[in-house]
Amino acid sequence: MTRRRTEEGWTAVSRRSALATAVGVVGSLAGCLGQPSVPDADVVAGPDRRLRFEPADLTASVGDTVRWGFESAGHNVCGRPSDASTASVPEDGAPFASYAPDESPARQLVPRGETYEHTFETPGEFVYVCYPHRQSGMEGTVRVTE
Repeated sequence: MTRRRTEEGWTAVSRRSALATAVGVVGSLAGCLGQPSVPDADVVAGPDRRLRFEPADLTASVGDTVRWGFESAGHNVCGRPSDASTASVPEDGAPFASYAPDESPARQLVPRGETYEHTFETPGEFVYVCYPHRQSGMEGTVRVTE
């Protein structure tokens, strides 16, 4: 037996009851400590801690804003061919990234649970990568139509 504090004072509690209470608390906390949800995201980076964007292909219209949500840590969005040779933008298309132009794409990661967004003003195919995982094929495409 173990003891538990109640409003009336200390009371005896069986180990089985104490264990059941502990399991319930841990189960409740698991929802809080698990993967953050990014319900407003158009693209999820690192779903289920996998090295991918979901969906990998997205179609948008000129003027649309695409939002990336980061379900796991260690990722970014790199649509700058000058930073990653596998990234590409159409002629006249603006390069984009979740980090500033003067920051290192290898070190500037979006925190888990945060979002990044970019508004596409030019039609065409935009290929982007997660810079730290580009060698693993973590890549996505936004096809922008008029």
